[in-house]
Amino acid sequence: MSKMMDNGWFGMRIGYLLLHPWEIVGEWWRHIKWAWQRVFRGWDDRVVWGIDYYLSKNMPAWLERLRDRKAGIPQTCLPDGCGFDPSDEDMEAGEAKFNGILDTISDGFKAAMEIEDMAWPVNYEESHARYLKGMALFVEHFFDLWD
Repeated sequence: MSKMMDNGWFGMRIGYLLLHPWEIVGEWWRHIKWAWQRVFRGWDDRVVWGIDYYLSKNMPAWLERLRDRKAGIPQTCLPDGCGFDPSDEDMEAGEAKFNGILDTISDGFKAAMEIEDMAWPVNYEESHARYLKGMALFVEHFFDLWD
């Protein structure tokens, strides 16, 4: 049996859909509407249903991409006293520091996702501590998240 048949369509059992075929039309309409919203707004109505979930799910991937493809680093991550003409060693140290910051922020969002999904037996206290640490750095470096 195919995977689609195991999970049903649109998250509904096949038997239910056979008895309620109008649900298929409604689901297709909603998916088309959401696709148009993403094209013209950049996001669809489902994002607002759980902004915390949406950010927690997507932010780690966005931060990892920024870490791997960034064009520069914030001046605040460079060692003190290097000025506006840092050496190669200063740039490497600054990049390592900024990569660590991005990784910690990403881990904070991953911890938020663990809490959001109630991924037990995850240790709530440990996940919450990672979340708080990541969010503190997110707030501190919010304007540094550029490429």
